[in-house]
Order: sequence, then C-alpha cells, then structure tokens
Amino acid sequence: MMAVDGRLIEENIRERRFEVDHNFDGWRLDKFLANRIDGMSRSLAGRVAKGGDVEVIPRRKIKAGTRLRNEDLVILREELPPEVVQDDEVSILYEDEAMLVLYKPAGMLVHETATVRLNTITHYLERQGFDEAEPVHRLDRETSGALVCAREHQFAAPLCELFAGDDPHKVYRALVVDPSGKWSPGQTMKIDIPLGFDDDSDLPHKVWRGELEAQTRVEALGRRQGEAGELADLKVTIETGRQHQIRVHLAMQDTPVAGDKLYEMGDEFFKNICDHPEDEMLLSKLRLPRQALHAWRISITHPLKEHRIEVQAPLPQIWSAKLP
Repeated sequence: MMAVDGRLIEENIRERRFEVDHNFDGWRLDKFLANRIDGMSRSLAGRVAKGGDVEVIPRRKIKAGTRLRNEDLVILREELPPEVVQDDEVSILYEDEAMLVLYKPAGMLVHETATVRLNTITHYLERQGFDEAEPVHRLDRETSGALVCAREHQFAAPLCELFAGDDPHKVYRALVVDPSGKWSPGQTMKIDIPLGFDDDSDLPHKVWRGELEAQTRVEALGRRQGEAGELADLKVTIETGRQHQIRVHLAMQDTPVAGDKLYEMGDEFFKNICDHPEDEMLLSKLRLPRQALHAWRISITHPLKEHRIEVQAPLPQIWSAKLP
C-alpha cells in the first residue's frame, strides 16, 4: 500500500515453536496444529504435516497422525517471499542501558503479521544486535515517529506498565483535510467524544462513537496549500490512548487526516485498496501516499533513574513544504 525504497532480504523463513503440555498429550499432529494456529483448518494442518517443514522433538517420523506426548516440541518452518526492509530509514533517537527510542518510518510495522515478517521493528532490533530489546507500545503502520523500546527484557514489564497508565506524555503532528478553514493558526480545541468499535461497519477494527472515555487536545500551527489541497498542520496531544483515537476524533470534525485510507476515504475504498494495494486508479484518489500522522514528541519516566526522558522525532518529508 506504500512505495518502499529499501534493502531486499531474500532469505525469509518464519519459525514457530509450540510446546506440548499435558492438555495435548496424545493428540494427533494435524489436530494440534489446527488448534494452535489461527485460521488453519484440520485439512490444511494435515497437508502441512505431510508435506511441510515440520519437526517434532524428540525426533520421529512426521505424518498427520503422529501422536504427540507431554513436553514434546513442535517446530514449524514456513518459507515466505523476499521482503524489502526499511532499516536505513530507522534511527536511534535515545539510548541507555534500559531504553531505546527509535524513529519508526511510515510503512514499517512494529510487530510481524501473517504477511509481513522482516520489515518490522522487532526484526530490525535483531538485525542491529539488540538481542533483548523489544517495543513496549505500538504505532500504526503508516504512522511515523518516536517508538519506545525496552533495551533488555527486565525493563519491558515496567515500561509496559507506564504505557498502560497515564505516565507517557505523547504529542503528535497531523496534516488534515481542511478546505473550509476550520483550523485557523493558533486555534485550540479539546475533543471529548467517547469511542468504541463501529457497529455499523463490517470492518472489525473500525472505531467510531462508543462508551470508552477519550480526550484529544488540538492546536492549529499553520496551513498549507498544494497538490494535496488545503491542509491544516495540527499539534495533537492525547489524554487517553484509544485505538485510532486521533484519526477518529479529527474525522469527526470533518477534517480527517490527509491520506487516511479508512477515515478519510471510507470503508469501501479501504477494503478495495487492501485487496488491490498497487491499483493506480485507487492510489490516484489519495491526497497523500500515506496518512499524515507523526508521533512527534514523547516524555516518559525513566524506569531506573526516575526522572523524565523527553525525545522529539524529526518531521518526515511530507512536512517539508513551507507552511504559510
């Protein structure tokens, strides 16, 4: 869904390990795989067991009906297509013995999915030799900016606890569609609209009005006019951390984030471009090649030093045009 200019990695093998506990003692291998892997049918599991790269430790002959025993280890390897990775676009904004703050580029995922494995922050950290580092929160694929990671395993839990509460102070920048001039420079607004999943949409992750408290503070910094139309540059501070909160609250003001394939363009467009991400006709309808949302500043209490760390992520290319 985005053009990515990076390094191609040819070898891409996903390895998954499943420990067999007493609950699965005596199960057939095909039934076990179907139970442990979301979306895998019993018939597909049987074909994988018969012809796939599957290993059971202690080692023995593999077939669909192989009986598993308590404390067995099942290893499933899957060869995936080569991937282009954006490692050259990632940078370290802050580093000490407990924390890393990375610049995550738009287009890169935080964690791997069924279709993307290597172009992720988790695998970037491995490639850079940070063997114990792990992200402690997430940013959407198309959102760029500051991402906090634990430097070692022992710091992951305390940092995750901070993000589960209200400790981190997060400030974003957003370019929004604003042809009517709703956001004049210097204007401020607090958006206090509860959110929840949209029952009127068949997209399971779409958010709209609901029952979960959500507050967003907005300050208009400037305006720009160009090929993307009339846009407003906003500074956005979130007081709660609901899914898609900024994108939904701004869309509710009839000023969606420019390039937002869902909340600017709607359900049908989103489904179509997910099915046909390279379709030139669909891509031509977007104001920007990706949603113009950027995790700009973050401050958080350091898990060891007990003072606050403040980091700012430089604005990406789409902000480079001078705002009047």
